[in-house]
Amino acid sequence: MKYNKIGIVGCGNMGGAIYHSLQSRKIDVIGFDPYLDPKKAEGMVLESDWSNFQKKADLLILAVKPAEVSKTLRSLEAPKAILSVAAGIDTKILSSSAPAGSKVVRIMPNLPILVGKGALGYYGDKELYESLKEIFTPISYCLELSKEELVDAVTGLSGSGPAYVLRFIQSLAEGGVASGLTYSQALELSIQTVIGGAELLAKELEKNPDTHPEVLKNKVTSPGGTTIAGLEELEKNKFPFAVISAVKRATERSKELGN
Repeated sequence: MKYNKIGIVGCGNMGGAIYHSLQSRKIDVIGFDPYLDPKKAEGMVLESDWSNFQKKADLLILAVKPAEVSKTLRSLEAPKAILSVAAGIDTKILSSSAPAGSKVVRIMPNLPILVGKGALGYYGDKELYESLKEIFTPISYCLELSKEELVDAVTGLSGSGPAYVLRFIQSLAEGGVASGLTYSQALELSIQTVIGGAELLAKELEKNPDTHPEVLKNKVTSPGGTTIAGLEELEKNKFPFAVISAVKRATERSKELGN
């Protein structure tokens, strides 16, 4: 089914990112968020009346806080096609809260959709899958999930992941400053290093889907050299364990939000 106008309920960080990404592609989009700071609403078309908003929007992207999901859905006046971004809120709760006949899909995008480099996992009513992919594929990698519980894993990995990557970039830059570079020099080098490393791995995976990051890591690691010395420090300080633990804890937190 073709949806002519997309309505975004909740236009904060994620809802706003989705709004601006769709708007940049000339997609007809409207927002509703009575609590939004006017400064953040700049450039958005917002409807102030909830009933009018519902009449104008064919498909809703629900980007409110998890605690507000059920209340928002119960206030809908007619069945809707709904894509929910709310962490931890499963399709059973979404369906039981929305008007009978509504179609629901859980999605978990991430903030890089703003620059067309997002990552998104989804699960729910398959009738909405084609529309979902039409909306998000130009701005995000989209992964169809076989089990709903995997949406929480996506939340912990790619949903929260940009924050981990940004913290890593910050730490790289701080290491550069500690070694004599200016902060601006160190930050630019850190950003390019992360982008380059990711793109290098992506290219290798295109040629060979079985490529492991370890293979490329070994190409820049010489015996007794600088890289192995740095890697030893990462291992000594339990860097791999910390990252794995962060993803697992964020996944657990997503599940907790649904209880």
